[in-house]
Amino acid sequence: MVYHADTIDEVKPEPVVTPVEAPPVVNMEYDTPPPEWVPGTVVPQDTAPEDMTPTEYIQWMYDNWTPFWAIKKNLLLRYPPVLSGLEPTTAAIGDPSFTLKVSGTGFIVHESTIVFAGLDEPTQLNEDGTVSTGVNMDYWHGPDVIQVQVRNGTQYSEPLEFTFTAAAPEADAADADAGYGDEPAKKAKKKK
Repeated sequence: MVYHADTIDEVKPEPVVTPVEAPPVVNMEYDTPPPEWVPGTVVPQDTAPEDMTPTEYIQWMYDNWTPFWAIKKNLLLRYPPVLSGLEPTTAAIGDPSFTLKVSGTGFIVHESTIVFAGLDEPTQLNEDGTVSTGVNMDYWHGPDVIQVQVRNGTQYSEPLEFTFTAAAPEADAADADAGYGDEPAKKAKKKK
């Protein structure tokens, strides 16, 4: 124990105070308002959310106690994607499985989902701005025309058509070797 020289009181050392660093901010955008927000925007009564302008929609959600992060997500999911094409557009029964690429606008990372023949498919957003999924040809056994859509949340794009065509007919191996691939040529060969 340490004693003060003039008294018999025990001297306690001053506690060492280490400054505490604030934890790092991971997401500065977490609860900041969207750039389209104009505080105090008046939302006309009896206006359906889908008929509101983006500014009105943000104010309406804010007035209903929706946090800014949720408002931003809803703004992304408010409109459906617009599709411009499929690659490929057809496949023949018996072909190997392949990757279907869908091009268009309005695709969102971790939100856009390809709907192939009415079923949600595992979807990847590619660097070129397309979305893609695998098509397993083992499930298709006959010609068919199916719809392909992409959805963001509950908003579905207009459909595009994908066609499964019949398998190519196989030629008789003996006729193929002889250069005859059709019926009239077979009959002509047999008459000789």
